[in-house]
Amino acid sequence: LMHRGLELEGLRKDGSEFSIELSQQTFAPGPYEFVVEEQGQLPHALSIEGPGVDSASTSVIDPGGDSQTLNVTLQPGTYEVWCPVGNHRAQGMETTITVE
Repeated sequence: LMHRGLELEGLRKDGSEFSIELSQQTFAPGPYEFVVEEQGQLPHALSIEGPGVDSASTSVIDPGGDSQTLNVTLQPGTYEVWCPVGNHRAQGMETTITVE
């Protein structure tokens, strides 16, 4: 099992809390364990959806440096990654990753 870090938040230059920072944007196909670290002042979570993954999510992670893991098997294609809490996705807490 490969381990890949993923950080929720990490204040953006505009001061917004609503961002997702990935250790990488491009992945090879295979099983991954995303380690999701909560670095903000608000509760967040992580969802991922794409080929072979039908909206897998962590539960809500409380502020204060807590973390959770999300195990998925990535197939070639594009995946959406976002925070499903409240309106966080609409505020910019989303990104895409490419598997090739």
